[in-house]
Amino acid sequence: MTNSLSRTLAALLFAISAANAGATCDNHAFTNEKKDAFTILTLESAWNSAFLGGDTESMKCLLTPDFTEIMRNGNIYHRSDELALTEKNRGAAKAAPALPHITVLLHDDVAVAYGLASERRIKGILYRNYYADYYVWTNGSWHAFFAQWTPASVPST
Repeated sequence: MTNSLSRTLAALLFAISAANAGATCDNHAFTNEKKDAFTILTLESAWNSAFLGGDTESMKCLLTPDFTEIMRNGNIYHRSDELALTEKNRGAAKAAPALPHITVLLHDDVAVAYGLASERRIKGILYRNYYADYYVWTNGSWHAFFAQWTPASVPST
């Protein structure tokens, strides 16, 4: 094999591997993560953007294979459901709503982000929807493994 052919093949292999690198989680949108509250807040925003933008590749990187979510109506969803919902948003150009105040709890390799997602009054009764997203630190990055939506009515005072 000539040097010219070897260089051409090496360049071709490099180009192919570089093109495929975007499909791995090493280069996903959630990079330079640290074990701190700021990173979790950034992930919450990125998760919201990926979901609303139909970015299933970023969602695959963020969610653990056993990701589970309990919806406010009691239905239990899994990673495949979340990815299917994300896919439905592809090309929809949905604007991300302002994120609510988020509280972050960190304990070693686990983090929880929670807050009040929405609030509305129906027939004089105040209803609130709370959420919690649970993360685990694995192989140098955070991954969501569980999410919970909790509806609550607030008694009038």
